[in-house]
Amino acid sequence: MQPSNTSSNLHGVSYSDAKTWIAVGDGGTIVRSSDGGIAWSRVAGPIADNLRGVSFRGSLGLAVGFSGQILRSTDAGSSWTQETRPTTKNLYAVSIGDSVAVITGEEGTILVSTDAGLTWGQRTAGTASVLFGVSVSGRTAVGVGGQGAIVMSDNDGQGWGLTVMGAGQPLSFYATSFINATTGRAVGAYQATGSILHETTLSGFVWTLQSAPTTNPLYGVSFTSVDSGTPVGSGGTIVHTTDGGAGWTIQQTSTQQSLNAVSFVDSHNGIAVGDSGTILLTTNGGLTGVAQQIQPEVPGLFHLEQNYPNPFNPGTKVRFTIREAGLATLKVFDVLGNEVATLVDEALNAGTFEVSFDAGGRASGTYFYRLRSGNTVLTRKMALLR
Repeated sequence: MQPSNTSSNLHGVSYSDAKTWIAVGDGGTIVRSSDGGIAWSRVAGPIADNLRGVSFRGSLGLAVGFSGQILRSTDAGSSWTQETRPTTKNLYAVSIGDSVAVITGEEGTILVSTDAGLTWGQRTAGTASVLFGVSVSGRTAVGVGGQGAIVMSDNDGQGWGLTVMGAGQPLSFYATSFINATTGRAVGAYQATGSILHETTLSGFVWTLQSAPTTNPLYGVSFTSVDSGTPVGSGGTIVHTTDGGAGWTIQQTSTQQSLNAVSFVDSHNGIAVGDSGTILLTTNGGLTGVAQQIQPEVPGLFHLEQNYPNPFNPGTKVRFTIREAGLATLKVFDVLGNEVATLVDEALNAGTFEVSFDAGGRASGTYFYRLRSGNTVLTRKMALLR
């Protein structure tokens, strides 16, 4: 959790570069970090309307909000100008690609710019649903919204198609993330299951349902590769995959506030923002703990100690020793073999390390933690008692 210098609900986050981040929210709120998301300061904005989305491509940034407001920055978010409004409808999302920028909003609004946001043309896709999210990659642009609506273009936003997932069902998509012109995810909420997650490998024209890892509605998503991605949602929910959605890990957070948006520079460095000025920063992909080396170079020894305390509630520590440098993983599983946390997944030098595990929100019972280094695997049991 990072101090944000605001109590306003934050709805969008983006980065100009790995060190420069910008988040926007209610009441025209704009906050900016120039040190990788650690310290944040308020930026004077030209409007008081709610801002719902922000996107950067280098130093160029666009922020959008209610009543058709569009703000533009050319200095990495240090200052902003109010642009001429091409519509008075509420705007919810913006994405800047290499050659085109796209904005989506209420009543199926689609706005396209080919001149870095100076002028905008309106497009239609045959839907009156609110389009809450949009993502541009290459020549592909995809917007997602209420009533299962998904709009897509594969020609720089000039022509648009429409598909409706779960027609007639209480289904809404709130965000989408594309890592290339063909592959993307869409997340949202479905009355029957709480959350919803879809994948496409065909530029948004065909989608398949993936098993959602939580019943909480999902409001934001960021994928940095085909395999690595993170959706966020209500109640501080953060879930993560490293295998393209075949398996998911629910990551522990320090907030119950709704998380409305997330953005990752790479698989390790990301920021999620949410209600009441919430800003969460990770520099290790959201791992539950970070291994701290407490004793270097213990040759010839490979050892996994019993966690302490044990039983525990809700936190415990695990100490382990590896005999040679290389990739090490330490994961926690429930009694059914489901992975519930990744404590370590990194290259380590030979030595003894200690890592923390916080099981807050998990059910009482027996869990297993497994250390893997090279071709050697050690497993021990731990007990969570509420």
